[in-house]
Amino acid sequence: MDLTIRILRSRKGKKLSQQALADLIGISRSALAQWETKMSSPSLENLRKMSEVLGVSFEWLATGRGNQYLAQPADTICDTDVDHEIMRSLHQVDLKKKRAILNILKAMG
Repeated sequence: MDLTIRILRSRKGKKLSQQALADLIGISRSALAQWETKMSSPSLENLRKMSEVLGVSFEWLATGRGNQYLAQPADTICDTDVDHEIMRSLHQVDLKKKRAILNILKAMG
């Protein structure tokens, strides 16, 4: 399985759109689309970010070797799962509400 397939399957496994994953790692959706279609390849830094967001090992994502998934205790909530849910929810909120949410998060900071 090549890099493009590993990226695509991992993203779909987390039920993330290209836009949601791109937002989480700080890139454009078109850059991610190019990675998934072999038009270009991600930098090592973007591979690292992607592996963290997708909850897969960096070595597996980059090379296909090793364990795909990172070991996590079964009874803990995964931060990246919460981040993904927040991002999915934010896509459905209007700008005024997003600003209010941002102010709340800053106050909690």
